[in-house]
This record gives sequence, C-alpha cells and structure tokens, in this order.
Amino acid sequence: MIRSYPKIVSLMAWALITLWGVTAQGEEETVHIHIKGSDTLANVISAWGKAYREKVGEDILIDVSGGGSGNGIAALINGHSDIASTSRKLRKREKRLINKKSKKQPYAVIVGQDAVSVLVHNNNPLNGISIAQLAQIYGKRGEFDNWSDLGIKVPGCESGEIIRVSRKNNSGTYAFFRQALFGKLAHFHADIITFGSSKQLVSHVAKNPCAIGYSGMGFLNASVKTLCVAQTTLEEGCIPPTATFTLDHSYPLSRPLFLYTLGEPKEPIRSFLAWIQDKEGQHILRKAGFVSSTH
Repeated sequence: MIRSYPKIVSLMAWALITLWGVTAQGEEETVHIHIKGSDTLANVISAWGKAYREKVGEDILIDVSGGGSGNGIAALINGHSDIASTSRKLRKREKRLINKKSKKQPYAVIVGQDAVSVLVHNNNPLNGISIAQLAQIYGKRGEFDNWSDLGIKVPGCESGEIIRVSRKNNSGTYAFFRQALFGKLAHFHADIITFGSSKQLVSHVAKNPCAIGYSGMGFLNASVKTLCVAQTTLEEGCIPPTATFTLDHSYPLSRPLFLYTLGEPKEPIRSFLAWIQDKEGQHILRKAGFVSSTH
C-alpha cells in the first residue's frame, strides 16, 4: 500500500525524480512505504527509515509500526502494509493465505541475525541454563517453580519463587522461544507475566530479583544479567549470546530476522531493501545491537 501526496516542484526536479513517480502535471509524488510487525525490529527499522530518507531525499517516507510479528504478517496478508517485519519464519498457513489473497508467493529478505537472550536479575547467581531447564520453568507441565529447583538461592527473592516473564503470543520472539523449548508438543505455563514489548519485559526483570525472561539482543543493557545457554547440559557446553556464536548458530537460540513482501519487490521498495542489506544499512543494524549477516 504505497500512497502518494503531491507538491509542486520545478521542471528540473521533475526530470530527476521521474523514476520515483511524477504526475503528468509536473507534480512530485511523495512515496510512503508502510512496514508493520516485529517489536524486536521496530527501532532498527525506524533508524533505517530515517537514514534512507536522508540519503535519497524527502520524496520517500518509511512508516513503521510494531504490534508483533503476527500482526505484521496479518497486515501484509490483508493489504494493509507493504512490508511485514518478523523475527520468525512464516508458517505454512500464512503462506497459503498470502497466495490465496494476493495470488503471489511471499518474498523473504534476511536483514540480520539475532540471539534470543535469557535474562535474570543482576543479583541472581545463576550464570547458565540449559534448554531442558528452561522447558521445566516455562512449560505447562514443568516442574521447576522455585530457584532452589536449580540449586540456587537468589538474594532479594524472599519467596524463592521463579517469576516467569514472557512476550505476548502475537510476538515472533514468543513463537520462536516456544518452538525452541517445546517444538509443537507443549504450551507455556499458566502462571506467567506477559508484556507487549521487549523494553517493558527487560525493565520488569531488572526490578524483580525473582524474575526470568527472554529478549532479542537489541534490548539488552546492564540492568539485567544475560545467561549462557546449553543445548543439552551445562557440563557439555554453555554458549553465550555473542555475535560470533549467533552468526555461526552455535548459540541455541540464534535466529534470522526477516522482512517479507508480497512477491518479489518492485521500486522503490527493492532499492530500500538492497540498501538495508548493504554496508550502510548493516552498520545501522550492528549499532542497534544485532548481528549483521556479513559480520
């Protein structure tokens, strides 16, 4: 859904921007590209949009909104967005809906790499955790309800209870984390606190010594402690969410980040996506705390 708003320009400017769309009367068209979806990606996409507009001129506007990967995909399917930003792959059902409604196939661009990091309060003595232990904490039938189940006592957490913190179920990070822990065979624990944004989640963990949560790399800061994660057991290797281990996918919760369009993108979206994947766009991605695919 690319909308245009006219403003009078000179004949010379008209000649220079013809490829971007100009009315027959010599009026310039301001092109809007609408991107909706991942909260994880919202900040870096806003930074991309600002930098790209400064590069190509004010004839293009990048409108960015969050709401979660699921909402972004729904907006793309229903024609309410030009690009869906997601922190997970499309599901088979979503691909079928795209094809049914638009008669096109979804076109995916990987714009970077991320590590879903497991977070605890800075007072927590825990340094690492395994996927199996996370499943025991977050699973519907998990048996870990207290920090003593992991063999520790957390200063400031008088009850000793594990406070489970999660993103909401429209989040791509939620879907990815759940898939990594349980596959398709289990659900999250009923006793869980959910947040609509990663920023809110990180802030809650920072203030609550009993809490554990998870977030993409772009929201990490010194207010929380990041754990290494073991695919099997801690004794067999606990991997921290560093750039190197994210890029080679040895960190168990590493993932690609996507932008999706309906079919192969045309101008001006094609040039914008190419710029994101090039040197300048990837530099902005790294500054936002993520890992470039060309790192």
